[in-house]
Amino acid sequence: MGKVKIYISGPIAHYDLHERKHAFLMAKERLESQGYDPVNPFDNGVPDNAHWREHMRADIAMLLKCDAIFMLPGWELSKGCKLELDVASSCGIAVIIEPVHPCDYDVKKSGAETCVLP
Repeated sequence: MGKVKIYISGPIAHYDLHERKHAFLMAKERLESQGYDPVNPFDNGVPDNAHWREHMRADIAMLLKCDAIFMLPGWELSKGCKLELDVASSCGIAVIIEPVHPCDYDVKKSGAETCVLP
């Protein structure tokens, strides 16, 4: 069996794009360091200036190929994150919610509301 693929979900629209890319990169690096195969929606192949709906189509296609979704802080205020969470939950994809103030970061012990990773 290969590495567990985890889709990273977090607020993007209406935020500073450079800061968001950095936050997603940091999450990707943390997940990689724990042996997971993170999937970053910034790697969806859609130009940054494309319409939100085009990004969501590409992002959901990426999400559906993953074993889990990792929700970054602020997801509760994001229409896109809530949509991704709904798709993941409806399709039986595990949900991991990053703590707002993570310390001793470890996905398996993150205090996630739902975490059924092997």
